[in-house]
Amino acid sequence: MSPLAGGQVLPQGTAMTEQIAYRPLTEAELPLMADWLNRPHLRAFYQREPISLSAVATKYGPRIRREVPTQSWLAILGGMPFGYLQCYRVADWSDWQATLGVDHGVSIDLFIGEPELIGRGVGRRMLAGYVEQVAFPQHPEERLCWIGHELENVAARKCSAAAGFVPVREYVEDDNRCVLMVRQASAG
Repeated sequence: MSPLAGGQVLPQGTAMTEQIAYRPLTEAELPLMADWLNRPHLRAFYQREPISLSAVATKYGPRIRREVPTQSWLAILGGMPFGYLQCYRVADWSDWQATLGVDHGVSIDLFIGEPELIGRGVGRRMLAGYVEQVAFPQHPEERLCWIGHELENVAARKCSAAAGFVPVREYVEDDNRCVLMVRQASAG
């Protein structure tokens, strides 16, 4: 068995090529989110400051309860959650429209919570599958999917490129230079 940092264990025989599943985040999983968000590998680009469980509940609770138009999902491999993804229509967030300079499409944010799975092709598969199985089906009127990464986050940019995203231009978010990338919905 492969132990994960959170004490989880992938079932015997779980292959990194196994299908990744997605399901909505629940309130019961907020402690897992707090654990993930406080891990060192997420400090550089995703969660720079420590975050409490109550702060996680305040941030992600409205998404879980559908009080805001952002949808929060977990990625599952071998029956175990290992990553987080969220999507939302750009048109639903005017501040994000202004930041990106676009007013249409779906935007995605994500992270792998289990560092043992980084660098094994899981992120590329997680992102590509999520775009096709969740983001576009949840927003069938949209034809473009956007993702942004800080310039220094070369690994994330390579992951997104491997998942079919192409760079469009640079933009600034929270004083950080970022690269905006886009992927079109599959025909059909």
